[in-house]
Order: sequence, then C-alpha cells, then structure tokens
Amino acid sequence: MGRAKKRADRIREEVPLDTVLARYGYDIIEKSDREQQFSCDLHGDGSDNKPSARYYPDSSSWYCFACSKSRDAISTVMSKEGLSFSEACTSLERDFGLPALPWEDDDRPKRIDSEIEVDTPLTPQEISGHVLKTLKSFSVGKDIPIDSLLRLWEAHDKLVFLHQEGHLTVDQIKEGMARIAKTAMRVAREQALQE
Repeated sequence: MGRAKKRADRIREEVPLDTVLARYGYDIIEKSDREQQFSCDLHGDGSDNKPSARYYPDSSSWYCFACSKSRDAISTVMSKEGLSFSEACTSLERDFGLPALPWEDDDRPKRIDSEIEVDTPLTPQEISGHVLKTLKSFSVGKDIPIDSLLRLWEAHDKLVFLHQEGHLTVDQIKEGMARIAKTAMRVAREQALQE
C-alpha cells in the first residue's frame, strides 16, 4: 500500500467528517449517528435554498445531489480550500493533531521518465502533474542540489500562475514544462556524475 493511501485511510478513520463539515459552517449536528440533510455551497452560485446534501455517518461521507459528488473529509477540504490531495491531507493532519506517518521502503516514489514531448496530446494540467511528480521524486531522493530544485519548483509555479491568468497559451505552457523536466533530468545527471 502506498503512502498516500495510508495517509488517506488514517484520516478517514481518525478525523470526524461531521467536525470538518461543522468547521466549514455546514448545518449539521456533530457526534450524531443519524443521517442529516444540509445545504451545499459547492455548486451553482454557492447558494442552496433546498438542502441538497446528505451526511452519512456510517460511511463517514456525504453526497450532494446537485453536485452529483460524494465527498469525504479529504475531498471536502480539497473542494473548499482549492488544495491538492497532499495539501488537504497535511492540513487535516495538522488541524487534528495526527503525527506524520513514518516512511517505509515501499513509500519512496518510483523514478519516472521526465522527457515530455512538446507535441504530446496532454493537457497543461496533466503535464504539470507529470512535472510535479518528477520534482517530488528528486526532492525525496535528494538527487538535485536544493538551490537548483527550488528554482525548478519556482519556475513550475510561475508557469502555472501565468497560464491560469491567461498569459500563456497551451503550447507555451507545454514548452515551459518540457524545459523544466529536461533541466531537472540534466541537473540530476550532472549531480550523479559528480558523486
């Protein structure tokens, strides 16, 4: 079982979803063992005149019939805060006092091929995800000097921001992400040769 799954399983087991929902202002009664209906602000214009969401304590989940989505504590934080899966897990672990999970051998990310072809039919989000996996892999393995790694992370974040603001085309973001991935691979190769 991977580290992300272990984190998610522990959060689902130890973090009460009703407390998470109450913290976001959803009108539910905490520590109740019965299902509850409440208004969801995650669809349309954010107002829900007729409660369209239902909390299920037995499965520690909730479902919004208007969103057509089922959520747990992690996906709730992701939706409400605009966080990634890992960021949402970290936020919940911090807020509920869960200690960091110890690293095990099978938790180490597998090295991935970071060569991205500019004409590949991936979306900017898929390419960004690919580059993030590469950078995370190099972070864990300490394969790149920290100053170089930080510059690569900064370049990635800048490209994402500029694309979200509409300053870059899809082709430009693909080219930029490809450059970051190729630079990361080059720096890692150079570092390996020096060792």
